[in-house]
Amino acid sequence: MTHQVTDPNSHVFFVTSHGTAGDHWFEWLAKALNAHPEIMIFAGEAVRQKYFHERARNERPDTALFVRFLADLGMPYTAVGDCYSYRAYQLESLSEMFGDQVRFINVVRHPVAWLHFYVSWRCNNMRMPATITTPLDHEWKVTCHDTFSALNLKSYSREDVAIWSAYQGMDILNRMVSDKRVNVNYPLERIVESPDYFQKIISWLTHGRVQFDKERLKQTYARLDVPSRANGVILTDLEKERATWPQWKEEAWSRIVKPETLAMFEEYGYTL
Repeated sequence: MTHQVTDPNSHVFFVTSHGTAGDHWFEWLAKALNAHPEIMIFAGEAVRQKYFHERARNERPDTALFVRFLADLGMPYTAVGDCYSYRAYQLESLSEMFGDQVRFINVVRHPVAWLHFYVSWRCNNMRMPATITTPLDHEWKVTCHDTFSALNLKSYSREDVAIWSAYQGMDILNRMVSDKRVNVNYPLERIVESPDYFQKIISWLTHGRVQFDKERLKQTYARLDVPSRANGVILTDLEKERATWPQWKEEAWSRIVKPETLAMFEEYGYTL
């Protein structure tokens, strides 16, 4: 069921996260939204920057201009959404600029799963050819080396990507506490488990204009266990994943990840 859009920009919405890093469930969510013929999903902002270097990797387009860009781009659709280009804190000003016209949700993931993909993405050179290391060079440059050195953690060199990226990923988990400032945080696992929850999110993002029929919803959820790439990983057994951690990683977790960070993830319903 669709409705004609009458309010300027109100067909625009955003889905934010702290990075998807090739996590199949994040990719599935964007594709699931795009599966409706009246929803257009734009998910190429980070990819475009990676190749064309239009800005620094930690920068994003001006929010107001990007909303207008999406509104124009998706004019033929009932709803147009951007997935994962922004972090939640970068969209806190949306309500000041557009009121309730432009909505967004922030999608969170179990921290052990999120960290797994964060590290593996960097260990695989961020899906770039072996001869192109610019994105990974940036990651090395912004890593908080002095902070980790002061914690007396396992030492590392530039080549030890699995170590320093794990430390950096744990530090980013702490930064996710800022997401609590917005009341739009949705666990990805709950979306995966509940088509009804998914429908409610879509209805809210699109001002009640878009819903999936039963058959389309069934087809969409049938893709949950089909990775986007042949070597894709669907990580569900987090106890098994945690059991593979070496001692240095467990020590880093206990020293880097703050109690308030763990409490936040427990509030989301995660067992740590």
